[in-house]
Amino acid sequence: MQWLFTAPEEPVTTRRVIGWWELRRIPFNLFIGSVGLLALGIFITCIESAGGLKPGEDAVEPLALMIAPVLANVCYTGGWLVDVPLRLIRHAVSPRFTPGLFSLGLLFSLFVVSFPALLWGGYRLMQLLNVQR
Repeated sequence: MQWLFTAPEEPVTTRRVIGWWELRRIPFNLFIGSVGLLALGIFITCIESAGGLKPGEDAVEPLALMIAPVLANVCYTGGWLVDVPLRLIRHAVSPRFTPGLFSLGLLFSLFVVSFPALLWGGYRLMQLLNVQR
C-alpha cells in the first residue's frame, strides 16, 4: 500500500504524472468502493432502525448508487487535470505534490462515502443512549 503514496519518478514529465495517476485508479476504486459498501450497509441499518423512513420510502436512491462511481472517477481524473497543468506552468513543483494531492483526494472521497453512515450512525447511537428520540 505504501507504493500508492510514492512520488513519480524523476524527471517528472506529463506522461509520468498521468501514468502515476492511472496506475492508482483501480486500487483507489477498490478501496473507496469497499468503504462505500460498508458505509452503505451501516447507513441502511441505522436509518431503518432509527425510524428515519416513512412507509414506502427507500433509504437510498438507486440512481445515486449508479452515478456515484462515475462521479468519483470524474473527480479522480481531476487530480491529474490539476497536477499536469500546474507542473507545466510552474516547473519547480515538488514531486511530492502528486502523492499529496492524491492523499487529499482519497481523504475527501472517504469522507463523502462515509458521511451518511457517520451521520445516521451518530443519530442512532444518540437514540440508543437516550440522548435523542
